Amino acid sequence: MTEQLALDGPEVGLHLAIFIEPFLSAVLDGRKTIESRFGVHRRPPYNSVRPNDYILLKRSGGPVVGLVQAGATDFYQLSPTVLADLRDRFAEQLFATDDEFWDSRSEKQYATLIELEDPTEIEPFTVPKKDRQGWVTFERAGDLAPLLV
Repeated sequence: MTEQLALDGPEVGLHLAIFIEPFLSAVLDGRKTIESRFGVHRRPPYNSVRPNDYILLKRSGGPVVGLVQAGATDFYQLSPTVLADLRDRFAEQLFATDDEFWDSRSEKQYATLIELEDPTEIEPFTVPKKDRQGWVTFERAGDLAPLLV
């Protein structure tokens, strides 16, 4: 997949997603097939990730260790009804069946759901990142593609 990223060049988006355990391992081994990001504000990946974009998987406090390609992407403005519907429809694929996960998102206003395709472990590498953002969107894949080949 990393070779394909280099070939896709500027036509594809590139994102950096920060993960904690057990979610990172669940993505890499295929148990988590949809990624969700919830927020009070419309910040990336809301309306910034598209099908076929690439997502680098970074361990929180550690290196980038994986890569996935975005499948279908959906964006939601949340209400209690919409949040309950998302839970009913996607909890298993989100690897989020516990009440704590959903309760902690009850005050959020926006949600992004991204189908994760072809999870691939890659040779770990570091990226200079010091902020606490859980998601970074790069202008185009060409910005980082040389690091992945």
